[in-house]
Amino acid sequence: MTIKRFPTLLLAGAAAFALSACANNTAPSAQENGAHTHASAANGSACRSIGEGRKINNKGKNDAYLCSARAALNSSEAKQVLNPNIRVSYGNVGGKTLVSRQIANAVGKTPEATCQRAFLSAVKRFQSTAQRYNSKSVRVVSYFDKKTVGGDQYECHIGTWNSRVVLKGNV
Repeated sequence: MTIKRFPTLLLAGAAAFALSACANNTAPSAQENGAHTHASAANGSACRSIGEGRKINNKGKNDAYLCSARAALNSSEAKQVLNPNIRVSYGNVGGKTLVSRQIANAVGKTPEATCQRAFLSAVKRFQSTAQRYNSKSVRVVSYFDKKTVGGDQYECHIGTWNSRVVLKGNV
């Protein structure tokens, strides 16, 4: 008799364990999110939150940020990874344009660090293309969801594991 009840008890115990794990996995409140965003903006950081981006099947994390292209291009990382012989400018592009989508690892990084890494990867890709065409300059602009962003800002979306930047430009 007790042998027949064992699978039922085991299943009930597993269900209780799973429910307790779900109950402890709560999302941060809106007040906590606002405090984080406000503190980030108060520190004069290179990125500011613009809310939540479009989700696929309403799943996963997709936080949208506007970041300073000028800050990224003047960073010490940019000086290490970009080609100094190919000038990079940020703003409206004309003529034949190319598009680059780049992803960077976001695990354990600040929004500024992961967005800057993805942005610089996209710029470096444009520089490689410019080098193939013997061009001395690259002009890029943010192009996330096929929408450009004005000023010296680019849009960056941070998911659970990575950040994404889409740029269009000409060489």
